[in-house]
Amino acid sequence: MGISQPYVLIATRRAHLRAQLLDNHPRADVETVVAAVAGIQAQDITAAAMSIRARSPDLKVADLFGAVWAQRGAVLTWSMRGTRHLHPAADVRWLLEVFGPVFGRPGRRAEQLGIAGASGDRAVAALRDALAAEGMLTRPQVKERLAAVGVDVSGQAPVHVLQRAALEGVLCVLPDPHGQERYVLLDDWVPPSDVPSREEALGLLASRYLRAFGPATVADFRAWSGLPAAQAELGWAAVTDGAGRPAVSGDAPEATRRCPVRLTGGFDTLLLGYADRSLHLPPEHARRVNAGGGLVRPAVLDDGVVVATWRYVRGATDTVEVIPFQALSRRALDGIEREVRDIGVFLGREPRHRVCGECK
Repeated sequence: MGISQPYVLIATRRAHLRAQLLDNHPRADVETVVAAVAGIQAQDITAAAMSIRARSPDLKVADLFGAVWAQRGAVLTWSMRGTRHLHPAADVRWLLEVFGPVFGRPGRRAEQLGIAGASGDRAVAALRDALAAEGMLTRPQVKERLAAVGVDVSGQAPVHVLQRAALEGVLCVLPDPHGQERYVLLDDWVPPSDVPSREEALGLLASRYLRAFGPATVADFRAWSGLPAAQAELGWAAVTDGAGRPAVSGDAPEATRRCPVRLTGGFDTLLLGYADRSLHLPPEHARRVNAGGGLVRPAVLDDGVVVATWRYVRGATDTVEVIPFQALSRRALDGIEREVRDIGVFLGREPRHRVCGECK
């Protein structure tokens, strides 16, 4: 008797959840979580924190910032799709080998901002020199140093210079939950390590991707990484057999036990990992999660299917507001209540929650 299509879909979805640490599993530290999922998107550090929390029960927000500042086991820099991510410190240098030449090269936007060519080179050198002399800079200090070498700091030029400098391995970012983020020299923060060749690094990236997102396709890998097709295919070929089947992800996942309800953060890596999100996000509800402009809202997952969005509202009494797509089951409601309690532990607060029909 053949295996039914619904069984295969459920099994694949649950395999994704296991790989993404969104099933039932013991508590893991921040570095373990970030490594397991091949990086956490973090242009919004609050959203990144919530994505990490969803993957490890009983973590606290202090654990995240301790992993970056005290243990230095997690590093914030630009990588996949030219966007900021948290990565294990041990991976940063070879990841920059992959993504630096793709996303760090000045393009049309740099020309529009006046930071292409020699102007951009001077700007990056100015940051390197300032960090070497001062150790750490805030964003206002970055603007001062760039203005001194002729950069127009009234618009987006400073962040583009920071991005380029990070992708060239000059600096990394230190997020701060209570104030302004800081920038430091990467060499002062992350110990040196051997870096594989670019071809080897592409294969290593594909391997990490498949462990974190498999079963998956080369189209998924390309969408997740943002790499040009030829480079994505080169990395993919290094970890697939002669028939194009992934060598590390498995082709016949088992439909294991139902996975728990999870409240994931905005821009969650599960939803950014596939060219086609329909296995986890029903197409009829896709616009309620991703309305355009790159925004991916925080989501409520029930056995890996998005059934609602949610938001955290601070006030006299903090509230987690859940906006469902349709009536939620008792199981989903109980799971949401458990997740809200864990969010409270994570933040050191005691939020209430409500399920909204007409939350504005």
